[in-house]
Amino acid sequence: MKKILIIGLVLLSIFLIYLANMDKKVYYVALGDSLEKVYVNNEEVYGYSHYIKTYLREKDVLERYCDDFAKVDTRSTDIISDINENKKVTTTKGSFSLKNVLIKADLVTLNINNEDIYNRLSDSNVVYNEIYDYIDTLAYDLDSLFKLMREYCKEDIVFVGFYNPFIESDNEDVLDVVDYLNKKYKAVCKEYDVIYVDISDISTISKSTLKEIGEKVINKTNENLFET
Repeated sequence: MKKILIIGLVLLSIFLIYLANMDKKVYYVALGDSLEKVYVNNEEVYGYSHYIKTYLREKDVLERYCDDFAKVDTRSTDIISDINENKKVTTTKGSFSLKNVLIKADLVTLNINNEDIYNRLSDSNVVYNEIYDYIDTLAYDLDSLFKLMREYCKEDIVFVGFYNPFIESDNEDVLDVVDYLNKKYKAVCKEYDVIYVDISDISTISKSTLKEIGEKVINKTNENLFET
């Protein structure tokens, strides 16, 4: 009887070790737009999530990487529609739905289209009150998106903020708008326990700055997912 008990304990220990190692694998879902799928001279180059994927793979903790639902010019309302419609994609690995990958995800990274903000702030006839109202609308939409995402994803969601091409500007009104936008995004993230990554110190998007954004995300989430 004692021998059977010992064997049972050994088998249980092996099973628990197996579960612990299995749980270390990260199912990574990347959503977003122009920072996720970047085009230079009409050719797609790696977005910031590819650097995160590479990092996870090199640490031997990547279970799966999914960027099939990311697309250029994505807004919060677009992702909300995709979730509500349970958008499906078919790849060489099979067919799967957005709700399904959100449920499975250990990590979701997200950024949304901010081109309208850039264009409005670059307009010589800019009306700042209208931009602030527009930012409030963006924050409201982001709130709705996080509320919906949290119905399916209980693990880490990381939101990448607004990069700032106006860093060198001496226009205080423009800088105040950028600061307001990032504060609104950050407040919404806090409400839904979403990790906020500030990239307002980045002024241009290139391969090197995309890598920098990826590193910022890794540093923000390292304690939760990337320790081995």
